[in-house]
Amino acid sequence: MTARLSSLNLTPSPRILEMIAEVDLQLHQCLGELIDNSLDELIEASTRDRSLEPRIDITLPSSGAAGKSSVITVGDNGRGVSPERLQRALSAGTSGKQRFGSLGLFGMGFNIATARLGAVTEVRTGCRGDDQWVIATIDLRAMQRESTYQVPLRYEDKSREEHGTLVTVTKLREDMVTRLKSTRAIKETMSLLGRVYTYMLRDPQAGHSGAELMGGANQRMYVNGRPVAPHLPCVWDPSRSVPYKGSDVHAGDRINIPLTNAYACMNCGRWYSVAHEECVDCESTDIEERERRIWGWLGIQRYADKSDFGLTFLRHGRAITYQNKSLFSWETPDGDFELEYPVELGMGRIVGEIHLDHAPVNVRKNNFDTSSHEWRFMVEKIRGPEPLRPLIAMRLVGRENASPLSRFFNAYRENKPGLRYLVPGNGTTSIHETAKGWASKFRANDPEYLTDEKWYEAIETHERIKNGPPPGPPPAADDDHWLDDEGLGHLGGERDEPADEPEPITPETEEERFARWRSAATLLPDTDREVRIGNAQPVLRVYVTSGVELSMDGQRQPSAIRIVAGEIEIYVDAEATLIRQYGWSPLNLALVCCAPRLKNVYSVEGSFDNLVTSILEQFPDRRVDAAAVRARGDALLENMRERLAHLAPKSPHAYWSALSAEARRAAEAIAVSITPDVDWSGAVENGEFARYLSAAGVYDLVTNSPALVLDANLFRTTYASLSEDTQADQISRIAALLADLRRMVAGAPLRKTLELSRLLLTADLLDDEIVTI
Repeated sequence: MTARLSSLNLTPSPRILEMIAEVDLQLHQCLGELIDNSLDELIEASTRDRSLEPRIDITLPSSGAAGKSSVITVGDNGRGVSPERLQRALSAGTSGKQRFGSLGLFGMGFNIATARLGAVTEVRTGCRGDDQWVIATIDLRAMQRESTYQVPLRYEDKSREEHGTLVTVTKLREDMVTRLKSTRAIKETMSLLGRVYTYMLRDPQAGHSGAELMGGANQRMYVNGRPVAPHLPCVWDPSRSVPYKGSDVHAGDRINIPLTNAYACMNCGRWYSVAHEECVDCESTDIEERERRIWGWLGIQRYADKSDFGLTFLRHGRAITYQNKSLFSWETPDGDFELEYPVELGMGRIVGEIHLDHAPVNVRKNNFDTSSHEWRFMVEKIRGPEPLRPLIAMRLVGRENASPLSRFFNAYRENKPGLRYLVPGNGTTSIHETAKGWASKFRANDPEYLTDEKWYEAIETHERIKNGPPPGPPPAADDDHWLDDEGLGHLGGERDEPADEPEPITPETEEERFARWRSAATLLPDTDREVRIGNAQPVLRVYVTSGVELSMDGQRQPSAIRIVAGEIEIYVDAEATLIRQYGWSPLNLALVCCAPRLKNVYSVEGSFDNLVTSILEQFPDRRVDAAAVRARGDALLENMRERLAHLAPKSPHAYWSALSAEARRAAEAIAVSITPDVDWSGAVENGEFARYLSAAGVYDLVTNSPALVLDANLFRTTYASLSEDTQADQISRIAALLADLRRMVAGAPLRKTLELSRLLLTADLLDDEIVTI
């Protein structure tokens, strides 16, 4: 009869670590687990020793040398650990002490990371004052063969001044070797580490715009001796602002939301709202009361992009999710999510960092537990439970969203060039691609682009070109001028005696003439760059002049060109007929007028049209296409609908009566397409129908009941106080703009560039008429 067992040996097989190595962690994530532990130690060591210059050094094999025999190391110059602490730290399946408040943890996190990299891991550590290194080697295959978790320690002599910890991984896994053989592996890994640890690596006194707002721990990290650079957000200086609802909304603002203190398990990190003697997860009795808060910042990027924006959420300084856009969607009462931002051309600018040191994350540290109370509470405080759009919020829940994110959303929601939304322009359009190119120079630490001055100058230039220079001072009054007119000038006061002989006039040189024009000119922000013309690549600069005449041989010209030493300077008169009366852009006028000279100088084959087109193709911000026009029209119509959704409920019958049968049917069809179960009868009764009006419906309101929508209701246009004839003129003017809007959003596809450009000009005029929400 077999003896009955009195106990079970539950010590896991070392094979578990090899199974753990199958977890799908990328190279930078594996390194991150080791980096976390080093950063924890360095931050603590720096507070105790101000003379310490903390640094983390990572070595990776080059693509040409990568192989199974290659070595990966992560080391720091921290205080090192004792043999007893090292034993606790390397115990697989445990987290070690003092997990709370730390980026990393040894134990399982350490073993997952190292096993994912390779089969053998050596940890060498030593403290200042000790005369030996403590060395532990974890050989997964040997441990499996011997079915033991016993890891022998060995000792090597060292200087008593040496200290720190070095983790070395050898016998690399095949998939890691394959990854490292890529010529871009090291560069991409450094970039990803720069993003994950951007807060830890940032210098809060770096001097770039927004540095103090963003903060940072100013740590140092190197890969193969090259510094890992933080991925700096390219934001406007917090001192910049735009108006919204009678106050200034600054382009950057801090977030600091204190929470009630709670109790944290110092071993596993679990939080409790009330005191516990023992942790229910790990049975530790080391539970302490700790301060909690949600902190960070929100800001506006200096450029707009379709994906490069969003919020970064961090835990203890490590980015868990990067460019997260989940807070830009509103969770409806039915549990669905409706995207609210971005609203124009799919391009966003809102960025920020939110620190949630008390919120739980998953094992891979690549996401927070979004179902946790801590995460959902943060969402409520940062973006609020209501829709971000004020009129929709009032309509659906009876109150506006007062969250920090909502204020940024409403103040900076549009990407129109100029000071109103803080968007760089060129006098005609937004220069998104150019602004993004400047951001690349910002991240390359080009001194000219570290602050936001370049972007702000482009905004000011746009305003000057679009609106003209501010009026100059009036000429000095001559009180005695009327005496001259009457032939009685001798009765006037003392006057300056005329010079005996006029100064000889020296002919103006070409250099002097162009210098004079340049002094009265504004450089288009998206020029001053190399362009391809035939086989050459000269620098092109286009200037818009004001207050001077571009004269050649005594004749005023709309433009003038000068080509010297591989540089092209073109001057365009801001008062040129094609600009002021026909809406041409200064760049288009410059190229059309100067195409013959460019074609001749650079020996370009083909037509003038092909030459101009080839140059314009190098300016993506200048491209006019049907999709851009349609998107602009849709955005304008949506703004009108939001405003009308606020106005119509005050007098729904009046607004409904002003619509034609065609406009009523169109509104109903739009409503059904958006909300199939809409109560249309109720919407007509309470004015909700206005939320679904077509451009034709808005046209009906203007032509049939102008008093409902003019006089700063929907449009700023004055109406009631005017004479009957002038009222008719006002109606005709707005109606003409709305007729163009109908073509933009619902007409036949447009292909002619001039027609598209004209419609974009209409959009600008119409946008200026709409009352700001």
